[in-house]
Amino acid sequence: MLTALLIGLACTQALFALAPPSAGGVECYANRRVYQAGESYSMGCETCTCGGDGEVDCTENTKCCLYIRNGITTTADIGEEYHNGCCHCTCTETENGEVSPDCHDENVCRSCRFTCPYLSADLVQGFAQKGETVQAWDEEGDGITEGGCIKSCTCRSKNKLKCGNNCLVGALGA
Repeated sequence: MLTALLIGLACTQALFALAPPSAGGVECYANRRVYQAGESYSMGCETCTCGGDGEVDCTENTKCCLYIRNGITTTADIGEEYHNGCCHCTCTETENGEVSPDCHDENVCRSCRFTCPYLSADLVQGFAQKGETVQAWDEEGDGITEGGCIKSCTCRSKNKLKCGNNCLVGALGA
């Protein structure tokens, strides 16, 4: 446990040491990345911005649906229609305020028969096409790290992902 903590600290220090200085000298560190002052990024349904003081400011309680498009976690606002890689969906809000995708029955969607469902680095469900390689969450990990990790996986026949043995370093939240 102490070894893993020291390795994590060393990796964090290396990331900060490699970060290029910004033009104005102000940077924010989040999601294992360096953001320049004024730069924005998504964190789930929220939008975060690196402030001029080096602090990150994020929107709060934004309701949306998350899905994968071209390998990237993407948001759909309530009422927005989108294709999740398998079916056409509409982002809806229920009577109790919960947000959920309303998708056509995936058993009916023809394109689903030729896809491999997977979880992305953000743990959002995606659908890979046969032959497509994606970065996917693998619960088995690599035998070195505890728990699961992100691996490079390819959609094979019978709608199954075939993943490499090694975890991808720095892929989570990338």
